[in-house]
Amino acid sequence: MSNPATIGNFRLVSARLSNVLRFISRHGTNVFLSVLLIVACIVMPMRANAQSTSKGCFKITSTTSNANSSSYTDPGTIAASWAGSTDGSGQGAFPMTINVNAPPFVPDGTLLGSAVSPAYNLGANGVGGYNPEQVLFRCSPDSAGTMYEYYSVNGDDSYGGGTDVSGTTGITATYRTYYGGIASRITNVTTGEYVTRYYKGRALTDLDKDSQGWFLVKAKNFSQYKLELFQCSTCTGASSSFTGTWAYIGPLGYVAFAGGASGTIVSQGLAAGVDAGTSWPGWYGSWPGSFAAYNTVIVRRAATCAVTNATPTVLFPTATIVGLTQGQSTQVPVTIQMQCQTTKPSNLSAFASGTAANQTALGVLAQPANAQSAIDAGLTTTGSGVTYLLSDGYGTDSSVATGVGVALSRPNGTALNFLTNQYVTTGGAKDGWDPVLNDATANGAASGGITTYTRTINATFKAFAPGVTPVTAGRYNATAQVIVRVQ
Repeated sequence: MSNPATIGNFRLVSARLSNVLRFISRHGTNVFLSVLLIVACIVMPMRANAQSTSKGCFKITSTTSNANSSSYTDPGTIAASWAGSTDGSGQGAFPMTINVNAPPFVPDGTLLGSAVSPAYNLGANGVGGYNPEQVLFRCSPDSAGTMYEYYSVNGDDSYGGGTDVSGTTGITATYRTYYGGIASRITNVTTGEYVTRYYKGRALTDLDKDSQGWFLVKAKNFSQYKLELFQCSTCTGASSSFTGTWAYIGPLGYVAFAGGASGTIVSQGLAAGVDAGTSWPGWYGSWPGSFAAYNTVIVRRAATCAVTNATPTVLFPTATIVGLTQGQSTQVPVTIQMQCQTTKPSNLSAFASGTAANQTALGVLAQPANAQSAIDAGLTTTGSGVTYLLSDGYGTDSSVATGVGVALSRPNGTALNFLTNQYVTTGGAKDGWDPVLNDATANGAASGGITTYTRTINATFKAFAPGVTPVTAGRYNATAQVIVRVQ
């Protein structure tokens, strides 16, 4: 069937031919010959609408205007060379700093770090390596229903997914890593499934098509993934004392593509339930990316603190629009109790309060939606922190007060910022961190190597930009979490 542009041409030719034929009846044969030439000139460009007769799916690494090519790309298509799921792929996609401690102070099974990334950060060039609109594969129309995203751990690597330690950790779908005391788990956020040694698949539907009706598999069509790292003191690795930036290059898992009904079939044989420890058709050039801790995750093994209690609810009295606009505020103290390993445990570095590497800092974490509201309102720092905690529903719920929020400060008046990501460390105040023992008082002598401390932070309800951002009446409600973490 011809495309709409071709149908338009036919209509144009038919209309002109009808008029010309009427003209021929009056002026004779010589004109008829010239008219045939004119008609031929109009019809001949139809050949440009030819297309490849190839079948299957084809990796796209550049643009081409050759309409007969299986790799044809429409004008404006985003395409570029890509290497696939190499060992170094995915760097930077899951940034976090984790601290491996020891039970009972930090129980096994404790979540040490977590990060989420879209698949378009998992390629050989790491974060930003793919444009979300980049075409990775082009599949003929008969490929419908055969195009799948597959995902698995690195099943043939005993430190990347070859060794399931779920029975040891008590946590489903956890695997041994190269470093002792650390177990990994990957989740496909889009489907909610844990990634295991046995491939799981997700049908790629609602794909864009090009002008020839071929399917375009783009970087944006693949899932989001979450990497979690858990403490497991009895999980052995190649190194039980390593600290620093993750140096083992082996991936923790892969995201793959398979597709094509006939002709060129990408990753043929890849299917749900197949063991990734023994089968990897299409690896690595036809697989978009890898799940990597390499050169991204920072590992610490240091004594630290733990929050044991904090003021559960902070109530502010009713305030007036006039008062808030004039700069009035209400301040309420928040009390935090902590236990710190002030006597150095074996195999750990000594405890230190601060915001530098291997030191312990405290921060107050805003929930993602509240943090985003503050960012949208311009209440940011030069780092990842925000200066105010805005209400749940700020800007979207008409019953919520606007122009107001809660700010934090130390007893001496020094402003503190809110964390937006507890796994981003060593950035200090601009990211929302403060030395854990600032303004802290010890509650007696150490016992069993542990010292208990009490610290106070002030929470102030006020207009965040009086005279600039209008204050409106309404309610305020928000939740934040006190975090203590080795930097």
